[in-house]
Amino acid sequence: MVALAVAALLLGPALQAAPAAAPIPNSECLACHATGLMGAPKVNPRVLAHSVHASLACVSCHASIKRIPHPVPVAAVNCARCHVAEGWALAHGSHAPPMAPSPTPAAARRTTPTCVTCHGTHDVQPVTSPVFLRRITRTCAGCHAQAYRSYMSTPHGQAAALGMKGAPTCISCHNPHLALPPSNPLSRVSARNRLTTCQSCHAGATANFIGFDPHPQPDDPRRSALLTGVHYFMLALLIGVFGFFGLHTLLWLQRSFVGRLRGELPRVSHFGGPHIQRFTVVDRLTHLTVILSFMLLALTGLALMHPQTAWARAVTAFFGGPHTMSIVHIVNGGITFGYFFFHLCYLGYRVVVKKQRFRLLGDDSLVPNQKDIRDIWGNFRWFLYLGPQPRMGRWTYWEKFDYWAVFWGVAIIGVSGLMMAAPVYSTRLLPGIALNVALLVHSEEALLATGFIFIFHFFHNHLRPEKFPIDVSILTGRVPLDRFKEERPLQYQQLVDEGRLEQSIVPAPSPFMTAISVLFGSAVVITGITLILLVIFAG
Repeated sequence: MVALAVAALLLGPALQAAPAAAPIPNSECLACHATGLMGAPKVNPRVLAHSVHASLACVSCHASIKRIPHPVPVAAVNCARCHVAEGWALAHGSHAPPMAPSPTPAAARRTTPTCVTCHGTHDVQPVTSPVFLRRITRTCAGCHAQAYRSYMSTPHGQAAALGMKGAPTCISCHNPHLALPPSNPLSRVSARNRLTTCQSCHAGATANFIGFDPHPQPDDPRRSALLTGVHYFMLALLIGVFGFFGLHTLLWLQRSFVGRLRGELPRVSHFGGPHIQRFTVVDRLTHLTVILSFMLLALTGLALMHPQTAWARAVTAFFGGPHTMSIVHIVNGGITFGYFFFHLCYLGYRVVVKKQRFRLLGDDSLVPNQKDIRDIWGNFRWFLYLGPQPRMGRWTYWEKFDYWAVFWGVAIIGVSGLMMAAPVYSTRLLPGIALNVALLVHSEEALLATGFIFIFHFFHNHLRPEKFPIDVSILTGRVPLDRFKEERPLQYQQLVDEGRLEQSIVPAPSPFMTAISVLFGSAVVITGITLILLVIFAG
Protein backbone atom coordinates (compact mmCIF):
# COMPACT_ATOMS: atom_id res chain seq x y z
CA MET A 1 0.00 0.00 0.00
CA VAL A 2 2.84 2.38 0.89
CA ALA A 3 4.61 1.57 -2.39
CA LEU A 4 1.40 2.25 -4.30
CA ALA A 5 0.95 5.63 -2.62
CA VAL A 6 4.55 6.69 -3.30
CA ALA A 7 4.30 5.60 -6.94
CA ALA A 8 1.08 7.51 -7.39
CA LEU A 9 2.60 10.60 -5.82
CA LEU A 10 5.84 10.61 -7.79
CA LEU A 11 4.86 9.09 -11.14
CA GLY A 12 1.20 9.77 -11.73
CA PRO A 13 -1.85 11.81 -10.82
CA ALA A 14 -3.32 11.65 -7.37
CA LEU A 15 -5.45 8.66 -6.55
CA GLN A 16 -8.93 10.01 -6.12
CA ALA A 17 -12.02 8.48 -4.65
CA ALA A 18 -15.32 9.74 -6.05
CA PRO A 19 -17.33 11.44 -3.31
CA ALA A 20 -20.70 10.07 -2.48
CA ALA A 21 -23.79 11.80 -3.81
CA ALA A 22 -24.85 14.65 -1.53
CA PRO A 23 -28.43 14.79 -0.24
CA ILE A 24 -28.18 18.53 0.67
CA PRO A 25 -28.05 21.01 -2.25
CA ASN A 26 -25.55 23.86 -2.14
CA SER A 27 -28.31 26.43 -2.34
CA GLU A 28 -29.46 25.48 1.16
CA CYS A 29 -25.91 25.94 2.51
CA LEU A 30 -25.47 29.29 0.77
CA ALA A 31 -28.78 30.53 2.16
CA CYS A 32 -26.91 31.17 5.39
CA HIS A 33 -23.25 31.24 4.38
CA ALA A 34 -23.57 33.65 1.45
CA THR A 35 -24.72 36.40 3.83
CA GLY A 36 -23.27 35.24 7.14
CA LEU A 37 -26.76 34.77 8.55
CA MET A 38 -26.83 34.08 12.30
CA GLY A 39 -23.04 34.31 12.49
CA ALA A 40 -22.37 31.61 9.91
CA PRO A 41 -18.90 31.83 8.24
CA LYS A 42 -19.32 33.76 4.98
CA VAL A 43 -18.68 32.06 1.66
CA ASN A 44 -18.53 34.12 -1.54
CA PRO A 45 -20.54 32.26 -4.17
CA ARG A 46 -18.56 33.86 -7.02
CA VAL A 47 -15.29 32.69 -5.51
CA LEU A 48 -16.70 29.21 -5.05
CA ALA A 49 -17.95 29.19 -8.67
CA HIS A 50 -14.37 29.71 -9.94
CA SER A 51 -12.84 27.05 -7.71
CA VAL A 52 -11.75 23.64 -8.98
CA HIS A 53 -14.29 22.29 -6.50
CA ALA A 54 -17.17 24.25 -8.05
CA SER A 55 -18.89 21.10 -9.24
CA LEU A 56 -18.84 19.48 -5.80
CA ALA A 57 -21.54 19.67 -3.21
CA CYS A 58 -20.61 21.41 0.04
CA VAL A 59 -21.25 18.22 2.02
CA SER A 60 -18.84 16.32 -0.22
CA CYS A 61 -16.09 17.97 1.83
CA HIS A 62 -18.11 18.74 4.98
CA ALA A 63 -19.15 15.11 5.28
CA SER A 64 -20.11 15.34 8.94
CA ILE A 65 -23.10 17.54 8.06
CA LYS A 66 -26.18 15.37 7.60
CA ARG A 67 -28.99 17.89 7.99
CA ILE A 68 -29.82 21.62 7.85
CA PRO A 69 -29.50 23.38 10.23
CA HIS A 70 -26.46 21.52 11.49
CA PRO A 71 -24.81 21.43 14.90
CA VAL A 72 -21.61 23.41 15.56
CA PRO A 73 -18.70 23.10 15.65
CA VAL A 74 -18.33 21.21 12.38
CA ALA A 75 -15.78 18.44 12.10
CA ALA A 76 -12.60 19.25 10.19
CA VAL A 77 -12.51 18.52 6.47
CA ASN A 78 -10.51 15.42 5.51
CA CYS A 79 -9.02 16.20 2.06
CA ALA A 80 -7.34 12.78 2.01
CA ARG A 81 -10.73 11.17 1.36
CA CYS A 82 -10.30 12.23 -2.27
CA HIS A 83 -6.60 13.08 -2.47
CA VAL A 84 -5.28 9.80 -1.15
CA ALA A 85 -1.67 10.00 -2.33
CA GLU A 86 -1.23 13.61 -1.25
CA GLY A 87 -2.74 12.83 2.14
CA TRP A 88 -0.35 9.93 2.65
CA ALA A 89 2.63 12.04 1.56
CA LEU A 90 1.68 14.93 3.82
CA ALA A 91 1.45 12.60 6.77
CA HIS A 92 4.97 11.27 6.12
CA GLY A 93 6.78 14.51 5.24
CA SER A 94 8.15 17.46 7.16
CA HIS A 95 4.76 19.17 6.95
CA ALA A 96 3.04 16.38 8.90
CA PRO A 97 1.02 17.54 11.91
CA PRO A 98 2.39 16.66 15.39
CA MET A 99 1.76 13.07 16.43
CA ALA A 100 0.70 14.14 19.92
CA PRO A 101 -2.06 16.68 20.60
CA SER A 102 -0.66 20.18 21.14
CA PRO A 103 -1.47 21.90 24.45
CA THR A 104 -1.95 25.10 22.41
CA PRO A 105 -4.00 24.20 19.31
CA ALA A 106 -3.97 27.78 17.98
CA ALA A 107 -0.18 27.84 17.98
CA ALA A 108 -0.08 24.43 16.30
CA ARG A 109 -2.34 25.70 13.53
CA ARG A 110 0.00 28.62 12.93
CA THR A 111 3.13 26.48 12.68
CA THR A 112 1.82 23.32 11.02
CA PRO A 113 0.56 23.75 7.45
CA THR A 114 -2.58 21.99 6.36
CA CYS A 115 -4.15 21.62 2.93
CA VAL A 116 -5.96 24.95 3.20
CA THR A 117 -2.76 26.76 4.21
CA CYS A 118 -1.47 26.42 0.66
CA HIS A 119 -4.61 25.76 -1.38
CA GLY A 120 -7.17 27.96 0.37
CA THR A 121 -10.65 26.89 1.35
CA HIS A 122 -13.31 27.79 -1.18
CA ASP A 123 -11.03 29.45 -3.77
CA VAL A 124 -8.95 26.38 -4.62
CA GLN A 125 -7.18 26.94 -7.94
CA PRO A 126 -5.37 24.50 -10.27
CA VAL A 127 -1.77 24.12 -9.18
CA THR A 128 -0.61 25.15 -12.65
CA SER A 129 -2.63 28.37 -12.72
CA PRO A 130 -0.84 31.75 -12.51
CA VAL A 131 -3.01 32.68 -9.52
CA PHE A 132 -1.83 29.67 -7.53
CA LEU A 133 1.80 29.99 -8.58
CA ARG A 134 1.92 33.66 -7.54
CA ARG A 135 0.32 32.82 -4.21
CA ILE A 136 2.32 29.74 -3.27
CA THR A 137 5.68 31.49 -2.83
CA ARG A 138 4.13 34.07 -0.48
CA THR A 139 2.46 31.23 1.39
CA CYS A 140 5.76 29.43 1.87
CA ALA A 141 7.33 32.71 3.01
CA GLY A 142 5.01 32.69 6.02
CA CYS A 143 7.13 29.93 7.56
CA HIS A 144 10.33 30.06 5.49
CA ALA A 145 11.13 33.78 5.56
CA GLN A 146 14.90 33.46 5.11
CA ALA A 147 14.55 30.96 2.28
CA TYR A 148 12.00 33.26 0.61
CA ARG A 149 14.29 36.30 0.81
CA SER A 150 17.20 34.40 -0.68
CA TYR A 151 14.96 32.92 -3.39
CA MET A 152 13.75 36.39 -4.34
CA SER A 153 17.35 37.54 -4.80
CA THR A 154 17.83 35.03 -7.64
CA PRO A 155 16.52 35.01 -11.22
CA HIS A 156 14.11 32.25 -10.12
CA GLY A 157 12.29 34.50 -7.67
CA GLN A 158 12.50 37.62 -9.82
CA ALA A 159 11.00 35.85 -12.83
CA ALA A 160 8.24 34.31 -10.73
CA ALA A 161 7.38 37.64 -9.09
CA LEU A 162 7.00 39.28 -12.51
CA GLY A 163 4.73 36.45 -13.69
CA MET A 164 7.06 34.85 -16.24
CA LYS A 165 5.47 31.68 -17.61
CA GLY A 166 7.33 28.57 -16.43
CA ALA A 167 9.32 30.45 -13.78
CA PRO A 168 10.29 28.07 -10.94
CA THR A 169 8.47 28.46 -7.64
CA CYS A 170 9.05 26.68 -4.34
CA ILE A 171 7.08 23.64 -5.48
CA SER A 172 9.16 23.33 -8.66
CA CYS A 173 12.10 22.05 -6.63
CA HIS A 174 10.53 20.97 -3.34
CA ASN A 175 7.79 18.34 -3.18
CA PRO A 176 5.03 20.25 -1.37
CA HIS A 177 3.36 17.17 0.07
CA LEU A 178 6.23 14.80 0.74
CA ALA A 179 8.39 17.67 2.02
CA LEU A 180 11.70 16.17 3.09
CA PRO A 181 15.01 17.73 4.19
CA PRO A 182 17.95 17.58 1.73
CA SER A 183 19.59 14.95 3.95
CA ASN A 184 16.79 12.49 3.11
CA PRO A 185 17.67 10.45 -0.03
CA LEU A 186 14.03 10.64 -1.19
CA SER A 187 14.05 14.46 -1.25
CA ARG A 188 14.00 16.13 -4.65
CA VAL A 189 16.89 18.32 -3.51
CA SER A 190 19.00 15.56 -1.99
CA ALA A 191 22.49 15.02 -3.36
CA ARG A 192 21.21 12.01 -5.31
CA ASN A 193 18.19 13.72 -6.92
CA ARG A 194 19.19 17.35 -7.23
CA LEU A 195 20.68 17.11 -10.72
CA THR A 196 17.52 15.43 -12.02
CA THR A 197 15.43 18.17 -10.42
CA CYS A 198 17.55 20.89 -12.06
CA GLN A 199 17.44 19.12 -15.44
CA SER A 200 13.65 19.31 -15.44
CA CYS A 201 14.11 22.99 -16.40
CA HIS A 202 17.77 23.15 -17.45
CA ALA A 203 18.16 20.35 -19.98
CA GLY A 204 21.76 19.31 -20.41
CA ALA A 205 22.87 20.48 -16.99
CA THR A 206 25.96 18.66 -15.73
CA ALA A 207 27.11 17.74 -12.25
CA ASN A 208 28.79 21.15 -11.95
CA PHE A 209 25.42 22.84 -12.29
CA ILE A 210 24.12 21.70 -8.90
CA GLY A 211 26.88 23.70 -7.23
CA PHE A 212 24.64 26.73 -7.78
CA ASP A 213 23.04 27.81 -4.50
CA PRO A 214 19.35 28.59 -5.12
CA HIS A 215 19.16 30.19 -1.65
CA PRO A 216 22.39 32.23 -1.47
CA GLN A 217 23.34 34.00 1.71
CA PRO A 218 26.41 36.12 0.89
CA ASP A 219 26.79 37.21 4.52
CA ASP A 220 27.32 33.61 5.66
CA PRO A 221 30.87 32.35 4.86
CA ARG A 222 29.87 28.85 5.98
CA ARG A 223 27.76 28.46 2.85
CA SER A 224 30.44 29.84 0.51
CA ALA A 225 33.58 31.69 1.56
CA LEU A 226 34.09 32.70 -2.09
CA LEU A 227 30.66 34.30 -2.39
CA THR A 228 31.11 36.08 0.94
CA GLY A 229 34.51 37.42 -0.09
CA VAL A 230 33.19 38.74 -3.41
CA HIS A 231 30.19 40.25 -1.62
CA TYR A 232 32.35 42.23 0.80
CA PHE A 233 34.71 43.31 -1.99
CA MET A 234 31.77 44.69 -4.00
CA LEU A 235 30.35 46.29 -0.86
CA ALA A 236 33.68 48.00 -0.18
CA LEU A 237 33.80 49.18 -3.80
CA LEU A 238 30.28 50.61 -3.55
CA ILE A 239 31.02 52.37 -0.27
CA GLY A 240 34.33 53.70 -1.58
CA VAL A 241 32.97 55.10 -4.85
CA PHE A 242 29.73 56.49 -3.42
CA GLY A 243 31.51 57.80 -0.33
CA PHE A 244 34.18 59.69 -2.28
CA PHE A 245 31.96 61.09 -4.99
CA GLY A 246 29.11 61.74 -2.57
CA LEU A 247 31.38 63.97 -0.48
CA HIS A 248 32.85 65.44 -3.67
CA THR A 249 29.36 66.32 -4.99
CA LEU A 250 28.05 67.85 -1.76
CA LEU A 251 31.14 69.99 -1.29
CA TRP A 252 31.06 71.12 -4.92
CA LEU A 253 27.37 71.97 -4.73
CA GLN A 254 27.75 74.27 -1.74
CA ARG A 255 30.90 75.85 -3.18
CA SER A 256 29.17 76.57 -6.48
CA PHE A 257 26.23 78.25 -4.77
CA VAL A 258 28.56 80.39 -2.68
CA GLY A 259 30.61 81.21 -5.76
CA ARG A 260 27.47 82.31 -7.58
CA LEU A 261 26.46 84.56 -4.70
CA ARG A 262 29.93 86.08 -4.54
CA GLY A 263 30.12 86.58 -8.29
CA GLU A 264 33.18 84.31 -8.54
CA LEU A 265 31.57 82.11 -11.18
CA PRO A 266 30.57 84.19 -14.17
CA ARG A 267 27.43 83.32 -16.08
CA VAL A 268 28.40 81.89 -19.44
CA SER A 269 26.26 81.12 -22.46
CA HIS A 270 25.06 77.57 -22.98
CA PHE A 271 23.89 78.03 -26.55
CA GLY A 272 24.65 81.39 -28.25
CA GLY A 273 27.78 82.88 -29.78
CA PRO A 274 30.71 81.20 -31.52
CA HIS A 275 31.44 77.58 -30.60
CA ILE A 276 34.40 75.23 -30.35
CA GLN A 277 34.23 71.82 -32.02
CA ARG A 278 34.80 69.46 -29.08
CA PHE A 279 33.53 66.06 -30.26
CA THR A 280 33.68 64.33 -33.63
CA VAL A 281 30.74 62.65 -35.34
CA VAL A 282 32.08 59.24 -34.29
CA ASP A 283 32.32 60.40 -30.66
CA ARG A 284 28.75 61.66 -30.71
CA LEU A 285 27.24 58.59 -32.37
CA THR A 286 29.14 56.29 -30.02
CA HIS A 287 27.95 58.22 -26.98
CA LEU A 288 24.38 58.28 -28.31
CA THR A 289 24.53 54.47 -28.57
CA VAL A 290 25.88 54.32 -25.03
CA ILE A 291 23.02 56.51 -23.76
CA LEU A 292 20.24 54.53 -25.43
CA SER A 293 21.57 51.08 -24.58
CA PHE A 294 22.45 52.03 -21.00
CA MET A 295 19.03 53.55 -20.35
CA LEU A 296 17.30 50.42 -21.64
CA LEU A 297 19.63 48.20 -19.62
CA ALA A 298 19.00 50.25 -16.50
CA LEU A 299 15.23 50.33 -17.01
CA THR A 300 14.85 46.60 -17.64
CA GLY A 301 17.58 45.49 -15.22
CA LEU A 302 16.32 47.52 -12.27
CA ALA A 303 12.79 46.25 -12.90
CA LEU A 304 14.09 42.67 -12.80
CA MET A 305 15.97 43.43 -9.56
CA HIS A 306 12.88 44.90 -7.85
CA PRO A 307 10.06 42.71 -9.20
CA GLN A 308 7.71 43.21 -6.26
CA THR A 309 7.32 46.95 -6.78
CA ALA A 310 4.43 48.50 -8.67
CA TRP A 311 6.75 50.47 -10.97
CA ALA A 312 8.67 47.30 -11.93
CA ARG A 313 5.42 45.60 -12.89
CA ALA A 314 4.44 48.68 -14.92
CA VAL A 315 7.78 48.62 -16.75
CA THR A 316 7.36 44.90 -17.39
CA ALA A 317 3.89 45.46 -18.82
CA PHE A 318 5.23 48.27 -21.03
CA PHE A 319 7.73 45.88 -22.61
CA GLY A 320 5.05 43.22 -23.14
CA GLY A 321 5.91 40.91 -20.26
CA PRO A 322 8.96 39.58 -18.41
CA HIS A 323 10.11 37.33 -21.25
CA THR A 324 10.19 40.18 -23.77
CA MET A 325 11.80 42.48 -21.23
CA SER A 326 14.56 39.93 -20.63
CA ILE A 327 15.20 39.75 -24.38
CA VAL A 328 15.45 43.56 -24.54
CA HIS A 329 17.95 43.43 -21.68
CA ILE A 330 20.08 40.77 -23.36
CA VAL A 331 20.01 42.51 -26.75
CA ASN A 332 21.20 45.78 -25.23
CA GLY A 333 23.90 43.88 -23.39
CA GLY A 334 25.08 42.71 -26.81
CA ILE A 335 24.99 46.32 -28.05
CA THR A 336 27.21 47.26 -25.11
CA PHE A 337 29.82 44.73 -26.22
CA GLY A 338 29.43 46.09 -29.74
CA TYR A 339 30.19 49.73 -29.00
CA PHE A 340 32.98 48.71 -26.61
CA PHE A 341 34.83 46.72 -29.28
CA PHE A 342 34.05 49.37 -31.90
CA HIS A 343 35.72 51.97 -29.71
CA LEU A 344 38.83 49.82 -29.33
CA CYS A 345 38.97 49.27 -33.09
CA TYR A 346 38.49 52.98 -33.72
CA LEU A 347 41.40 53.81 -31.41
CA GLY A 348 43.52 51.27 -33.26
CA TYR A 349 42.49 52.80 -36.60
CA ARG A 350 43.52 56.28 -35.46
CA VAL A 351 46.93 55.06 -34.26
CA VAL A 352 47.79 52.52 -36.97
CA VAL A 353 46.10 53.89 -40.09
CA LYS A 354 45.84 57.61 -39.39
CA LYS A 355 49.25 57.66 -37.66
CA GLN A 356 47.91 59.91 -34.91
CA ARG A 357 50.39 60.22 -32.07
CA PHE A 358 49.80 61.35 -28.52
CA ARG A 359 51.65 61.16 -25.25
CA LEU A 360 50.28 58.44 -23.01
CA LEU A 361 50.35 60.74 -19.99
CA GLY A 362 49.90 63.97 -21.93
CA ASP A 363 47.14 66.59 -21.77
CA ASP A 364 45.18 64.96 -24.62
CA SER A 365 45.29 61.50 -23.06
CA LEU A 366 42.52 59.92 -20.98
CA VAL A 367 45.14 58.01 -18.96
CA PRO A 368 45.31 59.41 -15.38
CA ASN A 369 48.51 61.25 -14.54
CA GLN A 370 50.09 63.28 -11.74
CA LYS A 371 48.17 66.42 -12.70
CA ASP A 372 44.90 64.61 -11.94
CA ILE A 373 46.09 63.98 -8.39
CA ARG A 374 47.02 67.66 -8.05
CA ASP A 375 43.63 68.65 -9.48
CA ILE A 376 41.77 66.49 -6.97
CA TRP A 377 43.74 68.04 -4.14
CA GLY A 378 43.26 71.52 -5.58
CA ASN A 379 39.52 71.06 -6.07
CA PHE A 380 39.02 69.94 -2.46
CA ARG A 381 41.01 72.98 -1.31
CA TRP A 382 38.70 75.11 -3.46
CA PHE A 383 35.65 73.37 -2.01
CA LEU A 384 36.87 74.33 1.48
CA TYR A 385 37.79 77.93 0.53
CA LEU A 386 41.51 77.25 0.94
CA GLY A 387 42.67 78.05 -2.58
CA PRO A 388 41.68 78.80 -6.19
CA GLN A 389 39.91 76.31 -8.43
CA PRO A 390 42.48 74.32 -10.46
CA ARG A 391 42.78 75.04 -14.17
CA MET A 392 41.52 72.13 -16.27
CA GLY A 393 42.64 70.89 -19.66
CA ARG A 394 40.94 68.74 -22.27
CA TRP A 395 39.99 65.99 -19.84
CA THR A 396 39.20 66.36 -16.13
CA TYR A 397 39.87 63.71 -13.51
CA TRP A 398 36.14 62.92 -13.13
CA GLU A 399 35.81 62.49 -16.90
CA LYS A 400 38.72 60.08 -16.88
CA PHE A 401 37.03 58.14 -14.08
CA ASP A 402 33.85 57.96 -16.21
CA TYR A 403 35.85 56.69 -19.17
CA TRP A 404 37.76 53.95 -17.38
CA ALA A 405 34.73 52.87 -15.40
CA VAL A 406 33.24 51.72 -18.72
CA PHE A 407 36.13 49.28 -19.19
CA TRP A 408 35.60 47.87 -15.70
CA GLY A 409 31.82 47.83 -16.06
CA VAL A 410 31.73 46.12 -19.45
CA ALA A 411 34.12 43.45 -18.23
CA ILE A 412 32.31 42.76 -14.95
CA ILE A 413 28.69 43.26 -16.00
CA GLY A 414 29.18 41.85 -19.49
CA VAL A 415 30.95 38.62 -18.56
CA SER A 416 28.67 37.94 -15.58
CA GLY A 417 25.63 38.65 -17.76
CA LEU A 418 26.80 36.16 -20.38
CA MET A 419 27.26 33.53 -17.69
CA MET A 420 23.72 34.00 -16.41
CA ALA A 421 22.26 34.06 -19.90
CA ALA A 422 23.82 30.64 -20.62
CA PRO A 423 24.05 28.90 -17.21
CA VAL A 424 24.22 25.35 -18.57
CA TYR A 425 27.13 26.13 -20.89
CA SER A 426 28.89 28.21 -18.21
CA THR A 427 28.85 25.35 -15.71
CA ARG A 428 30.38 22.94 -18.19
CA LEU A 429 33.59 24.85 -17.55
CA LEU A 430 33.01 26.39 -14.12
CA PRO A 431 31.56 25.20 -10.80
CA GLY A 432 27.94 26.08 -10.10
CA ILE A 433 28.86 28.58 -7.39
CA ALA A 434 30.32 30.71 -10.20
CA LEU A 435 26.72 31.48 -11.22
CA ASN A 436 26.07 32.86 -7.73
CA VAL A 437 29.21 34.99 -8.00
CA ALA A 438 28.12 36.18 -11.46
CA LEU A 439 24.65 37.10 -10.17
CA LEU A 440 26.14 38.96 -7.20
CA VAL A 441 28.68 41.02 -9.13
CA HIS A 442 26.21 41.67 -11.97
CA SER A 443 23.55 43.11 -9.67
CA GLU A 444 25.90 45.07 -7.41
CA GLU A 445 28.01 46.42 -10.28
CA ALA A 446 24.77 47.39 -12.04
CA LEU A 447 23.71 49.26 -8.90
CA LEU A 448 27.10 50.97 -8.83
CA ALA A 449 26.91 51.91 -12.52
CA THR A 450 23.35 53.23 -12.49
CA GLY A 451 23.83 55.06 -9.20
CA PHE A 452 27.06 56.68 -10.39
CA ILE A 453 25.69 57.71 -13.79
CA PHE A 454 22.32 58.98 -12.56
CA ILE A 455 23.75 60.89 -9.59
CA PHE A 456 27.38 61.89 -10.05
CA HIS A 457 27.78 61.83 -13.84
CA PHE A 458 24.57 63.83 -14.24
CA PHE A 459 25.71 66.28 -11.55
CA HIS A 460 29.12 66.87 -13.12
CA ASN A 461 27.75 67.34 -16.62
CA HIS A 462 24.27 68.80 -16.16
CA LEU A 463 23.11 69.66 -12.66
CA ARG A 464 25.88 71.68 -10.98
CA PRO A 465 25.12 75.40 -11.08
CA GLU A 466 27.85 76.06 -13.66
CA LYS A 467 26.19 73.63 -16.09
CA PHE A 468 22.51 73.83 -15.18
CA PRO A 469 20.04 73.14 -16.74
CA ILE A 470 21.76 70.81 -19.23
CA ASP A 471 24.89 70.37 -21.32
CA VAL A 472 24.18 69.12 -24.83
CA SER A 473 27.74 69.33 -26.19
CA ILE A 474 28.02 65.53 -26.50
CA LEU A 475 24.96 65.61 -28.77
CA THR A 476 25.80 68.69 -30.84
CA GLY A 477 29.57 68.19 -30.66
CA ARG A 478 30.05 71.91 -29.95
CA VAL A 479 30.70 74.05 -26.86
CA PRO A 480 30.16 77.84 -26.61
CA LEU A 481 33.52 79.59 -26.72
CA ASP A 482 32.93 81.57 -23.52
CA ARG A 483 32.09 78.42 -21.61
CA PHE A 484 35.04 76.58 -23.13
CA LYS A 485 37.43 79.32 -21.93
CA GLU A 486 35.92 79.16 -18.43
CA GLU A 487 35.85 75.38 -18.05
CA ARG A 488 39.04 74.35 -19.90
CA PRO A 489 41.47 77.24 -19.70
CA LEU A 490 44.53 75.06 -20.27
CA GLN A 491 43.19 73.59 -23.51
CA TYR A 492 42.08 77.07 -24.64
CA GLN A 493 45.56 78.44 -23.99
CA GLN A 494 47.12 75.49 -25.82
CA LEU A 495 44.98 76.20 -28.90
CA VAL A 496 46.01 79.88 -28.77
CA ASP A 497 49.71 79.08 -28.36
CA GLU A 498 49.64 76.59 -31.24
CA GLY A 499 47.66 78.91 -33.49
CA ARG A 500 44.80 76.44 -33.83
CA LEU A 501 42.04 78.43 -32.14
CA GLU A 502 40.61 80.04 -35.26
CA GLN A 503 40.35 76.74 -37.14
CA SER A 504 38.58 75.16 -34.13
CA ILE A 505 35.84 77.81 -34.01
CA VAL A 506 32.57 76.73 -35.66
CA PRO A 507 29.07 78.23 -35.90
CA ALA A 508 26.53 77.49 -33.19
CA PRO A 509 24.29 74.46 -33.78
CA SER A 510 21.04 75.16 -35.59
CA PRO A 511 18.02 76.00 -33.42
CA PHE A 512 16.42 72.72 -34.46
CA MET A 513 19.49 70.69 -33.46
CA THR A 514 19.72 72.57 -30.18
CA ALA A 515 16.04 72.03 -29.37
CA ILE A 516 16.16 68.30 -30.17
CA SER A 517 19.32 67.90 -28.08
CA VAL A 518 17.81 69.74 -25.11
CA LEU A 519 14.59 67.70 -25.24
CA PHE A 520 16.41 64.39 -25.60
CA GLY A 521 19.01 65.19 -22.94
CA SER A 522 16.37 66.44 -20.49
CA ALA A 523 14.30 63.28 -20.98
CA VAL A 524 17.34 61.10 -20.27
CA VAL A 525 18.30 63.05 -17.14
CA ILE A 526 14.74 63.08 -15.76
CA THR A 527 14.29 59.35 -16.47
CA GLY A 528 17.59 58.48 -14.81
CA ILE A 529 16.91 60.52 -11.68
CA THR A 530 13.40 59.06 -11.44
CA LEU A 531 14.76 55.53 -11.71
CA ILE A 532 17.35 56.02 -8.99
CA LEU A 533 14.72 57.54 -6.67
CA LEU A 534 12.42 54.56 -7.30
CA VAL A 535 15.27 52.18 -6.43
CA ILE A 536 16.11 54.12 -3.26
CA PHE A 537 12.53 54.10 -2.04
CA ALA A 538 12.14 50.43 -3.01
CA GLY A 539 14.69 49.65 -0.31
